[in-house]
Amino acid sequence: METPQREAKTLIIDINLTRGLAALLISILLVGGLLGYLLLGHKSAAASTRLASGTLSTGMRGFYLTKTKYDGSQAASATVCAEGYHFASLWEILGVSNLEYEQSLGETQDDSAEGPPASIFGWVRTGFSDDTSTTAGKANCSVWSTTSGNGTTAALVQDWTDPSSQEIHVWDVEDYDCIMTWHVWCVED
Repeated sequence: METPQREAKTLIIDINLTRGLAALLISILLVGGLLGYLLLGHKSAAASTRLASGTLSTGMRGFYLTKTKYDGSQAASATVCAEGYHFASLWEILGVSNLEYEQSLGETQDDSAEGPPASIFGWVRTGFSDDTSTTAGKANCSVWSTTSGNGTTAALVQDWTDPSSQEIHVWDVEDYDCIMTWHVWCVED
């Protein structure tokens, strides 16, 4: 007995769109795709800011004040700051509200909360030439290579009403003998 053969049918749909309607439809599809991409990218970025400790990072550049103290000739040593951080210039950490303090790496005070400690001095780069003078902002222990002369330290001010301290923005800067040991300000690479 012969099996009946099926007949193939083709359905043709003819859609005529005007140029304006076609452009509108393409625009809607592109905007929808872009919004979907941005939404997925935002969720992915938010997920990637979660640190191993379970806290959320702000995505801002990190900085901290070392827990260990060093003399002026040691301040720029590659082993002073944690991997991914370097000895900070004051100009890199001047605006602390634009930075995230890394408490797990750095020194803290009783009322630090999530921020940096006040009134604890640390060596800080000046951005100046080789100098051992007694001028805070210039002095840098001969570019952090000697214990002779002076270097510059910085601390966040603790007395917000004292007009006599040497303040730069919220920083109290001082020069000290390079033989002295201080913490070191470190900032993320």
